[in-house]
Amino acid sequence: RFSDPQTLLLVLWSQPYRNPRNRGVTCFCSLHKPIMAFLAGIKGGVDLKATDVNDRSAANLENATPDVLDNEHERWEYFFNSGCRTWFDLIKDHTFTSTFCTLDPSEARVIVEHWEARRRLIAAASSRGEESEPSAELDALLTRTLESLGPLKQRLDAAVAEETAKSSEGKAFVKLSTRSPKDSKKALARAKASYHSRLAALDHEADDNERWVMLSEEVTKSSAIANGDEALELLLDSDRVYEDLEYALRGPPAPSEPSTTGGAAEGATDAAASSSGGSAVACQGAVAQGAVAHPPGGEVTLSWNMELVARAWDPRLTPESEYRGIAWNGELSCLCQYFHPLYFPGMRDRSEEVQRDIMAVYNSPEVKNAVARLGGHCIIDFAWLGPGEVIVIELNPFDGVCLGTFPASTGLFLWDEPADKLVMMGEAPFEFRMRDAPLEAASLRVQCNQDWRAIVHPSPTQQDQAA
Repeated sequence: RFSDPQTLLLVLWSQPYRNPRNRGVTCFCSLHKPIMAFLAGIKGGVDLKATDVNDRSAANLENATPDVLDNEHERWEYFFNSGCRTWFDLIKDHTFTSTFCTLDPSEARVIVEHWEARRRLIAAASSRGEESEPSAELDALLTRTLESLGPLKQRLDAAVAEETAKSSEGKAFVKLSTRSPKDSKKALARAKASYHSRLAALDHEADDNERWVMLSEEVTKSSAIANGDEALELLLDSDRVYEDLEYALRGPPAPSEPSTTGGAAEGATDAAASSSGGSAVACQGAVAQGAVAHPPGGEVTLSWNMELVARAWDPRLTPESEYRGIAWNGELSCLCQYFHPLYFPGMRDRSEEVQRDIMAVYNSPEVKNAVARLGGHCIIDFAWLGPGEVIVIELNPFDGVCLGTFPASTGLFLWDEPADKLVMMGEAPFEFRMRDAPLEAASLRVQCNQDWRAIVHPSPTQQDQAA
């Protein structure tokens, strides 16, 4: 029981947030000043108004699971064995060209430790009452980290050069074998500058949907890089990269008892063996690359399967060209636009053509085999580049429990909506969803990424900071 709202919120503020994939703790120290200002404002009481608007850019807490799931060991293996290396060779004729770059565990640890040290520096500056981040200290930390990653930078330079030579713009995109650094604040800062330049050059007043579309286009372009230095800059500036590497280095909890029913990873092994004609032993060996061995001495040996991937940049990949599908039991059960809050005026009339072209690529033997490699269940992203031209962007894990089930991942379908779930599981007819009109400004604002909101609709405080 708490006597006033300040006490209650201070207690809540002190509780760590746990990411469902990372199982790690995010420091909230940098929020000290805005929270204290907020507490002062509500000390005299507040009036609350009910609303039926849901913020779909946030995690779906109704799907939240315990901090360590009962089958976390299998989920860890499934997540890391669904990476780019698992499916790339099967669909290389249907996806972007790619060059893989080794990432040693020691180098991954340097990246993780850099992110944690960065957090500590920012938290310390906030506790001293400083308004801005300690740029000099952060720059010195980055310089030291880049020096220690010299060999990785050289390998990245070579991988990126392979792919920039294949790009019409001489650019590449770099990601982990799992996820990309698309949340990089440095990339977003570049996108913000380009967005404001475009906005200022318009000869008309842009409505909300047009503004969000423009920003999404600039965010997409901001991830294009030209060399290893630029790639490392984004990788070292990404919470997503930190989460995946920290999770990979820590490894899964040891299974409490041998599995007798088989999990997602085992299912993927069986499916890959049957669909590709390879031996089960060979497929099991591939899965075991991500396992944690427990030798008789009790020491844990982590077998490493994380890599970096450089992919040729194609400027035709725009937000309106991207589509997200759900595969369940090997079949494409539904499809929707990837940037689900936005309305793209020119695409609605082409929906039948888009669906036909995407289905043709999905039903190719190569893509079906890649989906089977992930156990028959996955999220699969496509780029429709024009009539008859579809590129598979990537495949991601979807386990129907935790991985891939958040609203931000499922787009215009909701896993916790019974009718949508039937569609996604292939128990109702296939559906292809696209927006046929712009969202109202208020709905659009709450459904889009909160960092983007600060650019399109900055608060008075954020406007003052920008000035």
